[in-house]
Amino acid sequence: MSLTITTIVPTFRRPVSLERALHSVLSQSYRDIVVRVYDNASGDATRALVERLAAADSRVSYIGRPENIGAAENFIRAFDDVATPLCSFLSDDDYLLPGFFELAAAALDADKEAGLYAGSTLEFDVNGELRYAPVLAWPRTGRYRPDEAVLNMLDNRHPTWTGVVFRAASLRAAGGLDRAASEALDLDAELRVAAAGPIIVSFEPAAVYTVHPARVSAEQTAAVIPSYERIITHLEEANALTPAVRREAGFRLRRQLRMKLLEISVKAQVRGDSAAAQRAAHLLRTRHGWPFLGGALAWGLWVCSRFAPAQALLARLETLRLRLRAAKARRQAQRAAMTSPGSAGKLPITV
Repeated sequence: MSLTITTIVPTFRRPVSLERALHSVLSQSYRDIVVRVYDNASGDATRALVERLAAADSRVSYIGRPENIGAAENFIRAFDDVATPLCSFLSDDDYLLPGFFELAAAALDADKEAGLYAGSTLEFDVNGELRYAPVLAWPRTGRYRPDEAVLNMLDNRHPTWTGVVFRAASLRAAGGLDRAASEALDLDAELRVAAAGPIIVSFEPAAVYTVHPARVSAEQTAAVIPSYERIITHLEEANALTPAVRREAGFRLRRQLRMKLLEISVKAQVRGDSAAAQRAAHLLRTRHGWPFLGGALAWGLWVCSRFAPAQALLARLETLRLRLRAAKARRQAQRAAMTSPGSAGKLPITV
């Protein structure tokens, strides 16, 4: 097997977690890797850290941006540099689990048509509790054809791309990373690759995604909506999908977009950003087909912004929603550990 994996690691002012991320790549049992760190003009200890690791391991290289070009653009330009058959994307505050690259490379070597391998990325909060594991909601492991793969990626079940290895040629053939979908690069890229050909999905633990307040996604606003609209256009133009699946995918993505606006409005209000909450509610009411719910939501947000007990109740309800989702994820992890022989004992509930 000679499938070199380029791991793209964009970073900005997180040298401590970056070191953990890089060690998780360098310690993979699969050794045929290239690690490229793209520093978004951190101006701190990041460069010295990466150069020290590069001096000890020639697989590591440092690329410093002269100015901060934004998180999404850093990913997009980094992919343009990939010159190996396989590639992966690793944020500086996440890390890989042992054996991930070995399984991914073997699977993609055995199935030359597969555009990506998706393992199970486990999402943990800052307290080390499992909150979500989207791949574990899929019906089975193995090879998925486009129609089935695309439908399983919808409704917030797309693999977290921390645990995905792409065949670089497949991602390029699907259009690469699309700037017009920059607020949802991972979902867009995975859906376009899955819509064009088969993919491989595994319950095997692949990576850890850390949920914390400083993540870009933690303060998501309605600015993400044009990216979802772009994704809908991509799927409706995907000729490898049957007409019925294109219609269903468009319908479900529009529903997902509405739910995203609802989620954004609630989260924004909980963190005290009433303006962002109202903008999301306004879009839900005026542009995305839920006028009554959008109006009721706007009124409820107004009440929360002016009455502390209502704001506190909203915060408690959001906490309860996250706890219920986390409990479901833990049940799925336990079930996967029991039903997938290779995963037994390797799907942690806490870290």
